[in-house]
Amino acid sequence: MTLDKRDIYRLPWSKNDNPIGWLEVTDICNLKCLGCYRQKISGHKTLDQIKEEVLFLKRWRNCDNISIAGGEPLMHPDILDVVAFIAQNGIKPIMLTNGVKLDRETLVALKKAGLAGFTIHIDSYQGRPHWREKNEVETNALRQHFADLIHDVGGLYVVFNSTVYPSTVQYIPEMVRWAQHNIDRVHGLVFICFRTAPLEEEVTYQRGDAMVDARFLSYASETQPDRNITSYEVHDVIKQDIPEFDASGYLGGTWKVDSIKWLAGAMIGTKRRMYGSIGPKTMELAQAGHHLFTGRYLAYLSCSKVGRKVFWMSLVDKTVRATARRYFGDVLRHPLRLFESIYVQSIGVIQAPDIMPDGTADMCDSCPDMTYWNGELINSCRMDEYRLFGGFVTVVDRAEAEKINR
Repeated sequence: MTLDKRDIYRLPWSKNDNPIGWLEVTDICNLKCLGCYRQKISGHKTLDQIKEEVLFLKRWRNCDNISIAGGEPLMHPDILDVVAFIAQNGIKPIMLTNGVKLDRETLVALKKAGLAGFTIHIDSYQGRPHWREKNEVETNALRQHFADLIHDVGGLYVVFNSTVYPSTVQYIPEMVRWAQHNIDRVHGLVFICFRTAPLEEEVTYQRGDAMVDARFLSYASETQPDRNITSYEVHDVIKQDIPEFDASGYLGGTWKVDSIKWLAGAMIGTKRRMYGSIGPKTMELAQAGHHLFTGRYLAYLSCSKVGRKVFWMSLVDKTVRATARRYFGDVLRHPLRLFESIYVQSIGVIQAPDIMPDGTADMCDSCPDMTYWNGELINSCRMDEYRLFGGFVTVVDRAEAEKINR
């Protein structure tokens, strides 16, 4: 079951031609998630500031969609105007939210403003009222609430993401099965591998030649996990329980040759069962075709209900060919299943930055979540280093750092 990069398609995204633009409208939030990398420093941005960033992303990012993030973006007083401005510029607005402030009235207003869909973050380490003692399987009830609410309003897609910890990786297969049972209303899942910056006596953090205090960073911690979860491990956990799952696309790291920082796959099935996955050739044709006809690469499917036309990809994609064989074999045994709707549901894995031996970080190559900072594009997951220290920091041996700074 070992994942081999040679068997999957390297997504063609780049810094200036990337399907995703990352827009942070506020750093204020109503939850305190363990895996969060943002802290309150400046509060809500003005609408004029936000519009400037949207136009910058449109010009220099060439994005198909803009992820509206924070903080919690639904707390911003002008959020409907933000959504409308993005849509008016021909870009799909995607709301990244924890859902605390998401009710039917807000949902309808967002749809009317032009929202394309949601990515809702739910995991068991968010400190949610009434959910603090629940594990990842039990929090599926909360995911179900939002999936049903959004499906009832209609015309919007929803992806659920979760941070994966050593203590929660065991629950991934049941989360995937829950999503598959709701394939008509859940467009995908994303699993984010937890990372934290260590606070140890032996190490220090530097910006240039100056030492900085990493305790100011929200993602620094004196308590380290017993191990780091990797994209390879998440893939294997899913594959062992759901053998029909196959990854089809990836992004590597900036330093480590064997890094898989973003792993993408999509399964094909009905509400009754999953038949298989799309393969790298389908992913390649989807990316190249979307760019050919729209001038942009693709990150989110606007509709997951694909029908049997997806099986035409069997002509060039052996993974889809195997999926088609399972599907039509099932139909021969149960002819009425020919009338069941066929959907595609994505599964993604994100592996956060890893510290290299020289103290630099192995980032996501062609990072999809780059954001605006003083006229530049920077990695959103490390923006607090810019806000606090003026740029990326590196991890160095404390004794060596003290020698340099004498």
